[in-house]
Amino acid sequence: MKTRKLLITATTLLAFAGQAHAAGAGNGYFGLSFGQAKVKDFCDSALDSCDDTAFTGRIHGGIQLNGYTDFELGYRYMDDVDASVSAAGITVAAEAKGHFVDATMQLGVPGSGPFQVFAKAGAMYWLIDYRVSATDGFSRISDSDKEDGVALRTGIGARYHLNEDISLRADWDYLVDVGNDDIGETDIQVFSFGPEVRF
Repeated sequence: MKTRKLLITATTLLAFAGQAHAAGAGNGYFGLSFGQAKVKDFCDSALDSCDDTAFTGRIHGGIQLNGYTDFELGYRYMDDVDASVSAAGITVAAEAKGHFVDATMQLGVPGSGPFQVFAKAGAMYWLIDYRVSATDGFSRISDSDKEDGVALRTGIGARYHLNEDISLRADWDYLVDVGNDDIGETDIQVFSFGPEVRF
């Protein structure tokens, strides 16, 4: 359901970007990307099962401040990571998913033909939905909650300009110290790829 909502929102934003471009050229852009997130140290403990990778999608929009610098806003959804452990006939399982809203400055280097490479750094608001459950085979109890906070993000990326309007973009993002004392802090690496439309 979350993935479907993300795709609908992304399609709407790209349609808006195309209409804006038709009205007149400018320095703005919209894009979307999909990829994989990996939560660092999530599976380091002795667990019966663990999956520290998840599907992730991001919608972003920005403005080119000059030939080398962009300011960008984005929203990322990260699907579930989960783990479980059993002892004395009781199985405890936990799963978590994330929402991230970020503001980022991107500094590019001179392109070679249609390519542009850039570095980025910024801040983000994170919201983690998590659920913990325990079962003994006869009964099950569970609890869920949310935690939020602010953290830093950095990374690198590259664009390939198909033409003046459309680019393909690949990103590596490093989300630093996501979490708090209640759920623990961790770093998250994200690899993603997707189209970008300028208007």
